[in-house]
Amino acid sequence: MRTKTWFFLFAFLLCSFTMFSQKEETLLGNRSWGFSGIWGGYNHQYTQFGATEAYNRGGFFGFEFGKSLTLGWGHYQLDHEFNWGTTDKSFDARFNVAKVGYAFIPYKAIHPTLNVDFGRGWIDLGDQRDRVVVIQPAVGVEFNVFRWFRVGLEGGYRFINDSTLPAISDEDLSGLFAQASLKFGFSWGRYHKRSEVKKNDED
Repeated sequence: MRTKTWFFLFAFLLCSFTMFSQKEETLLGNRSWGFSGIWGGYNHQYTQFGATEAYNRGGFFGFEFGKSLTLGWGHYQLDHEFNWGTTDKSFDARFNVAKVGYAFIPYKAIHPTLNVDFGRGWIDLGDQRDRVVVIQPAVGVEFNVFRWFRVGLEGGYRFINDSTLPAISDEDLSGLFAQASLKFGFSWGRYHKRSEVKKNDED
């Protein structure tokens, strides 16, 4: 499981870097990849731990670059504790993650997104606590409701690694999730694509 998780993360980051580099080569001299916005908000995640359906909620904050790339931080925690399996021990989980996101054609009212969270977390089972590694890649769509407000809908998979509690395995903690995100902030400057089309029409 550990090898698979880190291989997936490496492949994702390599793909993202390649995509980013291709954009620079294609638009070099026409588009700046500098600091372009600030965003923060809330995540509401429906998922499953073991055989129990659960909700994760949390907040995030990030900096936008080049109108498309977002780098930031986030936090997730269970909405409520529950007893694990057939035991009488309460289960709780919290994650602190770094966030990397990329929005394709972000000037469109509805546009696709690619995101990944990765960091450390805590798993509590009764009076036992375990530190784990969490990686959450996701794909989705984002809606530009207002210039200062966006709504995202995503689906992804949570990989948990390094669990050492005898009653819980990495596979028990890993699983699919669906997520809704509410983003508040501001993105300044003009979109290159929109400006380029307008310029071509004038010519």
